[in-house]
Amino acid sequence: MLKLSKVLVLSLLVVCLASAAFATTSRVQALAGTSNYINDDSNIFRWYGTLPSYANLVMAEAGNGTSQGGDSAVNADDQALGFTYSWGEDSPLGTWGIFLLTNSLDDGSFFAFNPLITLGVLAGGGAAGFTGLVETPTTKFVLAWGNELEQFSYGINFTRSDAEFENTDPLAPPELETLSFTTFGGGVRADLGENAYLDVAVTYGKAGGETTPAGLDVFDTSTAFDIAGRIFFEWRDDITMVPFVGFQTFEYSPNLPVPPATSTGIQGTDFTLGISFNMDVNTSNMLIFATEFESATVEPANVVAGDLSKADATVLPKFFLAVESDINSWLTTRVGATKTMVKIEVTDVLGNTTTETGNPLRINPVTEFEWFLGAGFHMGDWDVDAVLANDTPFRLGYWLTGFGTDDPDPPIKRISATYRF
Repeated sequence: MLKLSKVLVLSLLVVCLASAAFATTSRVQALAGTSNYINDDSNIFRWYGTLPSYANLVMAEAGNGTSQGGDSAVNADDQALGFTYSWGEDSPLGTWGIFLLTNSLDDGSFFAFNPLITLGVLAGGGAAGFTGLVETPTTKFVLAWGNELEQFSYGINFTRSDAEFENTDPLAPPELETLSFTTFGGGVRADLGENAYLDVAVTYGKAGGETTPAGLDVFDTSTAFDIAGRIFFEWRDDITMVPFVGFQTFEYSPNLPVPPATSTGIQGTDFTLGISFNMDVNTSNMLIFATEFESATVEPANVVAGDLSKADATVLPKFFLAVESDINSWLTTRVGATKTMVKIEVTDVLGNTTTETGNPLRINPVTEFEWFLGAGFHMGDWDVDAVLANDTPFRLGYWLTGFGTDDPDPPIKRISATYRF
């Protein structure tokens, strides 16, 4: 088995911390990834009790879901198409949602990237071994259902992802690898009185898979758990205060026939506490200011004697600042930024400890400062939102033809469209 090195542990942890900026819909991403602090139709993928609030809606997504500072190849790798439908007021059939997508769009559960451990038979006839981070398989669908009562609404959610690889070469040993990830979620939105309401969401994830000819189950322990809550409190007529708390834990541990020589598997926890102040500056402008504290740990799941490798991170704090402005009846502009102050303490297999602050080792980095641009267009029952590349305002002459093959970003990085019926 490959050793769970310092670089691997650190990169896992940085992926955990960077999740808020990944895989958001266009409006949320342009507003600096503040999905936990605002109401948006993409909330249905995380805050399941909000589904009845967004009934009779068609949603389409295309574009790159990574952060502005991440790898943003020019393609549409986070596509989605789906709809919600309500059977009518007071109907026991409630509201349904069906989505086909290649990645969950606004679901930060389990760090956005699920650090699944594969035990594939390596190329060249090598032994099964730890092969590192694997994204959630991209063949994915979402089924959701919710209902609304007088004082609260509730919803449930089911997602499924799976992938398979098979080698049928008659000159090579038979080889089959499968990988799957399934989640079950439930949530409630409850009225807390005249000036406040509460959202609570719980998600359980289960990984699975196997390899042949070794006949190994990929996972011995393969679960993840996420619980989160937030309160929208109308502090003043023009200011809504939104406290948020979230806790996530996961353990992906391989099932090996022979005790390994080095530590295997991954387990971790992440705790986030934040608060936002959403200010209606006037009828056309909303200002969002939020700050978060976050503490995360990643370490081996099966620890061999003498192996002390682990990583602990503290974000104290992270700041969000975003502005959404209605220019006129058909155009909305958005700009957002984040500032992250992170401290990561890494302990290697020998027990040696190093402490890093800022941008650790430049490996899948937690970007210290990011900013975002976006625009929304409103046409009847249609809303079209876009995330713009940061240099788009400086290269407007190339909108029709793109920025050129050598440029990393297209003028529009992500686009979303919703139709209400």
